[in-house]
Amino acid sequence: MSKVKSLDKKWKEVLFAASGLGPNLMMILMGAYFTDAINPAALDLVNNPYHAISNICYILPAIFPILWAISKAFDGIIYIPFAKLTDSLNTKWGRRRPPILVCFIPMVISYVLCWIPFGSYVVFKADPAGHSAQVFNTIWIVVFALIFFSTYTMCLIAFYGSLSTVCDGEKQRLRVSSYKAIFDTITYAIVYALVPLIFALTGQHVDKVAIVGSVLMFTMLIPLFMIKEGEKYGYPEKDGLIEEHVSIGQSLKTTFGNRVFSSWLVVNCTAFFGLQMFLVSMNALLSGGMEFNNLEIALVETCAFAPVPMMLYLFNKLKAKKGVRFTYQTCLVAFAIAILSFDLASVYVTGGNKPLQMTISIIGSLIGSWGIGAFFMMPLMVPAQVSSVEEKLTKRNNSAMYFAAQAVTTSIIGAIASSLVYENIKMLFISKEAGGVVWADGTTENGVFIGIKEEAALLLESDINNVFNLGTLLVPIIVSVMCLFGFIMAFRMPRDFTPELVARELKRHNSNLDISAAVTEEADMAKEKDITFVNVAYWVLSGSIFGFIWSAFQLRTFKNKNALIANSAPLTWILSAIVPFFSIFTLSKLYTALKKQADEKNIKITNVTVHMILGIIFPILPVNIVSLALLQKDLNKVDA
Repeated sequence: MSKVKSLDKKWKEVLFAASGLGPNLMMILMGAYFTDAINPAALDLVNNPYHAISNICYILPAIFPILWAISKAFDGIIYIPFAKLTDSLNTKWGRRRPPILVCFIPMVISYVLCWIPFGSYVVFKADPAGHSAQVFNTIWIVVFALIFFSTYTMCLIAFYGSLSTVCDGEKQRLRVSSYKAIFDTITYAIVYALVPLIFALTGQHVDKVAIVGSVLMFTMLIPLFMIKEGEKYGYPEKDGLIEEHVSIGQSLKTTFGNRVFSSWLVVNCTAFFGLQMFLVSMNALLSGGMEFNNLEIALVETCAFAPVPMMLYLFNKLKAKKGVRFTYQTCLVAFAIAILSFDLASVYVTGGNKPLQMTISIIGSLIGSWGIGAFFMMPLMVPAQVSSVEEKLTKRNNSAMYFAAQAVTTSIIGAIASSLVYENIKMLFISKEAGGVVWADGTTENGVFIGIKEEAALLLESDINNVFNLGTLLVPIIVSVMCLFGFIMAFRMPRDFTPELVARELKRHNSNLDISAAVTEEADMAKEKDITFVNVAYWVLSGSIFGFIWSAFQLRTFKNKNALIANSAPLTWILSAIVPFFSIFTLSKLYTALKKQADEKNIKITNVTVHMILGIIFPILPVNIVSLALLQKDLNKVDA
């Protein structure tokens, strides 16, 4: 029987890759903002009040990190039985679709309830910061987090597990992985660069943004309509596979016993420890450690994430010449250097010199973007490659177990880094005036809530302006050390995860295994040319992300100057991003407003004809970074 092709058109590859966009975006948003939102110890709530639900610590700061770490570790542990379930599931609707369908609704509901500290809002409204409310909220959040993590895990493991079967060969897997990396880039850009702008433009706190944004999780339903398996399609998921029971123990032995794959797991874990700590603390590093406002945060984050698509293109180019190991090592070193900019640009070091802070942080962000792209692509590419070769040669589907093995290790490591370590060190404060380190949770001895930083100032007997969060200073150092450790451990990895290398590792466990098919596949891969569409998409997306955020800054600047476009800046921004040639109208309005001010100061600016021509060549404003650059240059001249 011929194989049923699920992704028989290029647009289906792109749409399928977008399936996890909504749930991933919400998970990233939770990782970036949630623990700081419910316990704002490391935040600067004067400049950034919207990053927290309020100024209250909703949970027990001494107990919550332990329970949160357990829940995140549990999320990793359940990957194993869930992966085994979805690898061996046999229903008339197929193998991967039923788990997604069953888990989708509880995933969305539990996510929303995590953001509602029920005890403080309803049960203990008279004393929202009281001990009883904190106990209730701690239990409430952990319970619904467990439900969310479990259902999210089941949905994603089913989606990832389908990659080895819906894709017709390595070339298509690489395309889908590349599209997935592009969507991952978009999600991170939205969470870290766009969300702060949403705070600034709408005045909404992070919990409201998260609850409204939960509707994006409906992208997880896309695979239900695209995976062709089950009775309707003649059970193609069984085509050629050996029907026999393989225990979880045997699957784990096969997965963790694969030296090619296990060498990647070690490196991924060391890097992930630092990466997870960085991602969960980035909000605090920028808001608390540097005291940046939302617009400044958006600018720095744009410099970190906008170049990522371009960096992915360069990553693939360098990988083709030097191998995946060398290329990934350069990413780890770059990130280890870049992360230290968060300390060098902190208020503790610079004294709040904004030009110096912005210069250091932007340079660091640009350097770090080289590593971010690899962190997106590698965890998807390596398990998919190894599992697909194994399935082709052994006729057994074990793909979800490889993703599960990767997930369980990184979940435990991530739980330690983001919960046990970060959630505790962020409660530590120091002062340049007073010696020593103090722990503060925002409550006095009689249980009155006074603010966390205020309590630290009292304990240190120091002015509050001279009190600094120690956690935001320690995080960059820890992350840098872990990335360098990952660089060293990477020497254990193979130069490349080629089909032939994976096949030879499988043959080491089974000397009778015929690996000729993998050798043939590798020869065919060597003949393939670059994926032109993906490469072009990388470059266009880089410019689009830069332009999308950049244009928001410019429109806000004009709004503050009472320009002609002042009353409709948000609407203009959105229309320019999605309506072709609307940017010509926008550029005309901006030029008219700027020309009037330039004439008053007798300053010559770029002719409007240039902007009109560029508006025709680049019909969508965010892609038109040339006009944006010229307009920014003229803005700087007028404001000088």
